[in-house]
This record gives sequence, C-alpha cells and structure tokens, in this order.
Amino acid sequence: MKILQTAACTVVFTVSAIAQQAAKPATPASQQPSSAAAEPAIKPPANPITPAQIKEMQELTGAPAMQKRIVSNAMQFYRSQFPPYIPQDVVDDLQKSLENADLESHAAEIYPKYLSTEDAAKVIEFYKSPAGQHLVTAQPYMMTEMQRSSVQIAQQTAKDVIERHKPEIEAAEQKYMLEHQQQQTKPSLNTPPGSATPQK
Repeated sequence: MKILQTAACTVVFTVSAIAQQAAKPATPASQQPSSAAAEPAIKPPANPITPAQIKEMQELTGAPAMQKRIVSNAMQFYRSQFPPYIPQDVVDDLQKSLENADLESHAAEIYPKYLSTEDAAKVIEFYKSPAGQHLVTAQPYMMTEMQRSSVQIAQQTAKDVIERHKPEIEAAEQKYMLEHQQQQTKPSLNTPPGSATPQK
C-alpha cells in the first residue's frame, strides 16, 4: 500500500503545481516553433502599438503593482529554496535587483508583435472607463480565486483517478515488489561458487 499512497501523493502534488501555472494555449507538435526566434502564430500588425501607448496601457492596467506582486511571490519562493547559509545581503540584493528589473524594455519588444495602434487605442479607451478600472481592481482577486479553485479541482480529480485505478495500482505494486524480491535473491556474478546466502 505504500506505493499506492506514494502514487496518490505524487499525482496530487504534481497536478497542484501544474494548476498554479498560467494556462498556455495548446499548440500541435507540427505547429510548434523550431526556435525561439520563430515567427509568432499571430501575424504582426501593419501599424504596431507605439511606445507611448505601451506605457499608457501599463499604467492603466496596473503593471507596476503587478510587478510588485511578481517580485513578492518570487522572493517568497527563493527564500524557501535558499540554503540557510545564504547571507542576508545576497537575499536583499536579489530582491532589489528584481524590483529594479526593466520590464518595459521587454514590453516594447513584445507588444508590437501582437497589437496595432488601433487595438491599443480601443484597449486604452476601455481601461479608462469605470468598467475597465473596476476590472483592474478586481482581476488580482479573481485570479487568486481561480488559481485556488483550479488547485482544488486538480487535487480532487487526481484522487478520483487514483481511486478508480486502485486495484490496478495494487496489482502493479505486488508485481513490482515480487520482481524486486526475486532479483535480490538471485546470486551475484561475483559470488564464489558454492557460497550460500546467510540465513537470517
């Protein structure tokens, strides 16, 4: 039963980690880019978004606050992974460096690949509206709840699948244990002829 319990725990923790990651659109293997420099699936616009529009969109959508949340979550993870001997000044330097990371330069490279000036104008108009600002305020809370809900669903689904396959897993466990016991009782090639395994 130990293997069954281990399998259940492994699946639950694995799907929990997967559920917490941002969802990515599935891409068939035949359509996957061959390199990082491959052209995006969406055709770049003829009139790409301007740097001024990028800056305004980031301000309206709360990009600075989002960066703070990202840094906070990253530092929480790093602190949990760092060995205890890591000096505090290293941790402080990492946090400061992350807080000062230039995300705008990446936005200036990425946004124009997908958004046109016309798209940006409409997005900016929406986020300037009361509904847009309400979305900006509510979105972090919605994402947190969606993330928590996804984890719970993934955990329950994993438990259900393990329970449905319980006889199959138990049979595989018994077969595995039997095979390994037999391997342990086989004489080694280095064992001198006529020697016997000591009896316990």
